[in-house]
Amino acid sequence: MIAYLIGKVLIKKTKYLILLTNNTGYQVFVNEKTLTALTENQEAALHIHHHVKEDAEELYGFLNLPELELFKNLIAISGVGPKSALGVMAHSSVEDIIGAILSEDPALLRTVSGIGPKTAERIVVELKSKIGSLYKDSKDSWIQAAPKDVEVIEALLGLGYSRKEVMDVVRQIPDKLTETSDKIKGALKLLAK
Repeated sequence: MIAYLIGKVLIKKTKYLILLTNNTGYQVFVNEKTLTALTENQEAALHIHHHVKEDAEELYGFLNLPELELFKNLIAISGVGPKSALGVMAHSSVEDIIGAILSEDPALLRTVSGIGPKTAERIVVELKSKIGSLYKDSKDSWIQAAPKDVEVIEALLGLGYSRKEVMDVVRQIPDKLTETSDKIKGALKLLAK
């Protein structure tokens, strides 16, 4: 199985690119944001999901591991194929998708072509419990903070604060606060400023 490719972007199309590696061109499906970030003749390094099905083998490429891990978890959900998962990831950042899942808000996912209301709900329900393990190795402080503070996030969202306000303030909660109730009080003080 192919897991990582480094090469030169030979050709860019609307849904994929051809990555030239050791005189072999690999067709790699990528989302719109990745296509925009890369230019032809540029060296690129992509984390790869090698998708094997009955009638085809396809490669899906990502600029970082959190994107790859989220993609793998999305396609593991019944009703979400690789193209739909790429659509979800092109539509929003990994952080926004995680925020929508943690706040149990499928509205963001419903706006993606190919994702209906039932599938959006299924994504939220099935991935909410997995979010903590998905990103435990990430260096992104937002992602590290979110899973362990799910109760804090839910409480603040329940009080009517926006997801952006909540996620911004959760990052600022002092590490010395360890109890959920103390974290909520600390977050409320920060929100009141």
